[in-house]
Amino acid sequence: MPKCTIDGREVEFKAGENLIEVARKVGIEVPYFCYHPALTVVAQCRMCAVEVEKMPKLQTACSTPAAEGMVVRTNSERAKQNQKSIMEFLLINHPLDCPICDKAGECDLQDNSYKYGDAYMRTSEERRTYLDLDMGPVIKKNMNRCIHCTRCIRFGTEVAGIHEMVAVQRGNNTEITTIDGRPLETDYAGNYADICPTGSLTLKDFRFHKRAWMLKKTATVCEGCSKGCNMEIHQDNNVIHRTVPRANPEINKYWLCDEGRFNYHYVVDPKRVTAPKVGAERSTWHAAVAEAKARLHGKKVVVLAGTDLTLEEAKLLQDFVPKAFPGSALLHFGTPGIETTAKDAPADKILKRKSKTSNLNGFEKLGIKPLESMPAADAILVVRGGRAQLPKVEGLSNVIGLGVFTESESASFAAVLPGTSFAEKDGTIVNYEGREQRLRRAITPVGQSKALGEVLMLWLHSGAAKEAAV
Repeated sequence: MPKCTIDGREVEFKAGENLIEVARKVGIEVPYFCYHPALTVVAQCRMCAVEVEKMPKLQTACSTPAAEGMVVRTNSERAKQNQKSIMEFLLINHPLDCPICDKAGECDLQDNSYKYGDAYMRTSEERRTYLDLDMGPVIKKNMNRCIHCTRCIRFGTEVAGIHEMVAVQRGNNTEITTIDGRPLETDYAGNYADICPTGSLTLKDFRFHKRAWMLKKTATVCEGCSKGCNMEIHQDNNVIHRTVPRANPEINKYWLCDEGRFNYHYVVDPKRVTAPKVGAERSTWHAAVAEAKARLHGKKVVVLAGTDLTLEEAKLLQDFVPKAFPGSALLHFGTPGIETTAKDAPADKILKRKSKTSNLNGFEKLGIKPLESMPAADAILVVRGGRAQLPKVEGLSNVIGLGVFTESESASFAAVLPGTSFAEKDGTIVNYEGREQRLRRAITPVGQSKALGEVLMLWLHSGAAKEAAV
């Protein structure tokens, strides 16, 4: 492989790699704002300019491919002076509102100002000001903080496939906005906030909720569809405040759709059933399990399992059903019309899939058959993780819910045994490509909710076990 030298270190690289990526291989940081590995290179912020031997002028590292024998200095006096000048230029109009900015603590402008800027500012002119712009249900824009990196414009055109962000006016008056001030139309609007290097584009859902440095981060997988996008759950004090994409070049690259990003809301929904119920009344676990067993004992039972459950939970059910309900059927449900992986397909050209649960492929691998039409039954046990769409079970008085349900969803159930959501458990899911990935528990179960394994153990070993489970 070809080699070059960066700050005295010899580095191997692949043809076409730029100096930012090559430097990163040996732990050398080259600061930048406009560059993003998944977007086209525009080299307009100039923050990444470095000194290259035998070249008279500084070269932008993002747009300069490494070459055999190239000698690069990222920390020379010329490079350092350029960094100070660029930071001074970018901060001329930037407001001093870090204490109230949601980006504080994870802001590229803050970090680079501290590392590469100068404490002395020469400007005395008034800063330009703009009114905040509402850009639809997902994004709020604060143009005062914008540094014209144009990442948002490029993301819309190149990734989201909608040319909805533009730059108007010129020079100091340049403003980044939507065409005619219209609301954002893309289903991937949350990514605008992710890629913005300052607090110019912020998530309404997260705005003023929590400081970034207070959040505990858990790497997990999105349960929004069969794609299995990688993401992080950010929580504090057992409350989820946001989810953000986690880079995985083979699955979701750097992105996350809005449906998956905001799916977590049901976990802390005040209408979620988080305590055992018998009929419409709250109950104890002992009484609720006893009622559920009594309702199903001696009847023809169908067990319906949501494909939002993990492989481990599905296997537990496969072992449990023959013991508790000999001769009963175990069928899976999830997305109406997408009963098998053969029917699953892309829902758009970016990430979304038609199967709106994460583990349809996993259930098929375990040999669990789909629910295509409701079989004749005297009683039904419905088990789900919260994402699978409930089948119609009206007309039956003996329906037991085990898992995550809202008050309205479980209104007709004889009993509800509250279970855990994707954010409250560890487990394995298999995406549409057959990739096994791990869910990681980010918070403890809400209220009195219990893991499926605990509930099944209570069921099998409670007082009436000999009558209803053997």
